[in-house]
Amino acid sequence: MRAVAIGKAELKLFWRNRTALFNSLLLPLLLAPVLYSVDADGVPLVVGLVGFALLMAVYYNLVTTFVARREELVLKRLRVGELTDPEILAGAALPSVVVALGQMVLYSAVVGVITGVALPARPWFILLGVLGGTAVFVLLAAASSAFTRTVEMAQVTSLPVLMACMLGSGLVFPLSVLPSGLATVLQYLPLTPVLELLRAGWADGPVLKPVSVLAVWIVLGTYAVRQWFRWDPRR
Repeated sequence: MRAVAIGKAELKLFWRNRTALFNSLLLPLLLAPVLYSVDADGVPLVVGLVGFALLMAVYYNLVTTFVARREELVLKRLRVGELTDPEILAGAALPSVVVALGQMVLYSAVVGVITGVALPARPWFILLGVLGGTAVFVLLAAASSAFTRTVEMAQVTSLPVLMACMLGSGLVFPLSVLPSGLATVLQYLPLTPVLELLRAGWADGPVLKPVSVLAVWIVLGTYAVRQWFRWDPRR
């Protein structure tokens, strides 16, 4: 409940942040025609929009949020009270996560109506991919904030993760068009197992490997946050 209280306060600030609103609500809509031009099938379009929501609404927005609250001494003040570290981080992440999940549901419904895509045969893998991917990118955002001095620098420090995931996870084009050796390596990027699990919701694709890769990223992300996350401003 204490994390929810922080989340409510963060939500008010979120709606006042025009950049966060653009990244979360409008950017995926602008990219939808690009995804649709690549493949008019509804499934890749849904998968692509979910991937962009994780990258922009969750990861990028939370990098800026964590940095801003750190530099404003908000995190330090909250840590002095009874709140635990996970509660503080979860509360700060809550608005971005809720908005991202809402986006995924809304865009999936719209795409389903427009393209007539069938309901997933194995929806539990979609749920696993979404929840696991959300956890991974919240943790990666917290870890990335440790190397980000200012909110403005978030555009630079988040770029490697954003570009690697956009271009190397099968989000824009399938990994099958790449050399097999390179495609195998790219399967270990943090977004790739999420997209594979989403696709597995509609098709009988492999799930053991993406689940394992996703679990490893959660462990690595948790370790990185514990080791490097900064609660005090970087002066």
